Amino acid sequence: MTWNEAQAYCREYHDDLSTASKEEAQLLSINPEVNNHYFWIGLRMVSKNIQKWSWSGGEDQITDYWDFLEPNILTEECGIVKKTNAKLHNVMCSLALPFYCMEVFEHQNKTWDEALNYCRQNYIDLVSLNSQINMEKVISITITSQTAYVWTGLRFMAGHWFWVNEDNLQYGSVSGELQCPARNLRCGALDKTRNIWQPKNCEEKLSFACLRKP
Repeated sequence: MTWNEAQAYCREYHDDLSTASKEEAQLLSINPEVNNHYFWIGLRMVSKNIQKWSWSGGEDQITDYWDFLEPNILTEECGIVKKTNAKLHNVMCSLALPFYCMEVFEHQNKTWDEALNYCRQNYIDLVSLNSQINMEKVISITITSQTAYVWTGLRFMAGHWFWVNEDNLQYGSVSGELQCPARNLRCGALDKTRNIWQPKNCEEKLSFACLRKP
């Protein structure tokens, strides 16, 4: 999509076009699912001032990982990350490129069912951790959580684990093994310390992450 189309898509189905620290840009750049040499992030020039940039959400952009001689052309008003070195470039906003979106994190503490209902009423669903990129993005937005665990959309019912939004469950890093849990541990939460999911009691009150409502 173009930068404007990508921003509209992220705001409709998620939270916004992604911000990216230097470390996050490096992580996003190694995603094998993105075959293009470049991808959009939520970076845009402010008032045609090549020295002033902001994120899609309006925050001032403060970063030190522009590539050599970048930014360099006043008419190239949108920011991309170059996969080969995870550096920022400025390009024409009309290019069609892949992109990353951010999810929504809620600081409220709710049971798993309460969190699921809240996400479905106000957004789309509880978030899934179905890829390394998704895992890292959720970890990055839940740093400020006051609970050690964060609810995700992982649930054990009828003898198997599944994501409630029907995402693929085969991603290995969400768990060491998908075992049958104890009777009272049937909901999956992100363990922020070990960066894996853990089966938890569904009645515990934890923070949670949602996919944004269209």
